[in-house]
Amino acid sequence: MDEIDISLSMVLMANSRIPYKELAEKFDMSVNSIHKRVKSLVDLKVIQGFKAKLGFANFPGITNILIFGLSDIRQKKQLINKLGENEYIYNVTQGSGKTFYIHAYLRNIGELDTLVSFIRKMGNLTDLIIGIDKRMPPIPLEELNFKPPTDLDYLIIDSLKNNSRKSISDISLEVGASTKTIRRRLDRLTDNYLIQFHIDWYPDKTGIIPSMINLELDSNKIIDDKEFEDKLTKKLGSKILFTWSFSNLPNLKFISVWTQTMKELQELQSLLLLENYEKVDLTVLIEGKMFPTWIDTYLTDKVKKIKSKSK
Repeated sequence: MDEIDISLSMVLMANSRIPYKELAEKFDMSVNSIHKRVKSLVDLKVIQGFKAKLGFANFPGITNILIFGLSDIRQKKQLINKLGENEYIYNVTQGSGKTFYIHAYLRNIGELDTLVSFIRKMGNLTDLIIGIDKRMPPIPLEELNFKPPTDLDYLIIDSLKNNSRKSISDISLEVGASTKTIRRRLDRLTDNYLIQFHIDWYPDKTGIIPSMINLELDSNKIIDDKEFEDKLTKKLGSKILFTWSFSNLPNLKFISVWTQTMKELQELQSLLLLENYEKVDLTVLIEGKMFPTWIDTYLTDKVKKIKSKSK
C-alpha cells in the first residue's frame, strides 16, 4: 500500500460512488490502473464495503463525538465488539497500551450522558476525553433547500446501502422506477446531503503504521482552525489521514496519520515537538472496526413501513 492507495482511499471515503473515469483523471492514471488498485485494496480487505447511508441533512441535531480513554480489560478484541453493540457507536479503534478511540453519532447532544455511562460501564474506561466534533454537520443546514426524502428516495438509498457503486439500471429494476427518475432523484439527494457515500476502510490490514496524535495547544491562545490545519499540512503533507477539532476543547486537536516505518513515525513526531506544543501524545493504532448505528436502523424501519404499505 503506497501513497496513491492512501489518497485513493481518502477520495473514496468522501464519495465511494465516484466514477473510475473521474478517479483516473484525478490521479492522472488509466481507468484500468485505478480499477486494479481498488480491486487490490478490496482483496487485501483494506476496503470492506462500498456503502451508502442517510446523509446528515436528515438529522438537524446530529452530533459527532470522539471519545478517548484507557481500559485495563485484557480481552481487547471482545471489548471492541461489546462497545460496537451500542446504537450510537460507529467505530472503535484500539491503540497501543490501554488506549481506545470511540466514534459515535448522537441524535442530539442530550444523549451524551447515556453514551458516556455505557462506555464507562462496558469498557471500564478511565481518563476519558470527550470531544464534540466542531465540523458536524459539515455544512450549515440552513443553506440547503431542505425537502425530506420521499418513499422512493428511501428505497433508492436502501438499494445502495451495501453497494454504493450499483448501476442506475440495477437500482431502477430494484425499486421499479425509470432510470431517468432514479438519476434525477439521486442527484437531488446528493446535492442536498440527504445521502452519504463512503467506504468501510481498514488500514490496519496493511503494512502501514496508522497512528493517532493528540496535540494540546497553548491554552492562552485563540486557535484559528484553518490556519492551524494549513500549517500542519505544510509540515506533514499527505501523511495526514484525518483531523478533528472540538467545540468544547478548542485547544485540543486529534490527528490521524500514517507512515511506512517506525523511524518515519519518530521523525514525524520530532517535527511536531519542534513546534513547542504543550503536549504531543502519539498512539499507534492496532485494530479498528466499523459498526451500524441508529442511522442504519432508521433507514431499515422506514423501508419496512414503505414496503408494507405497498402490499
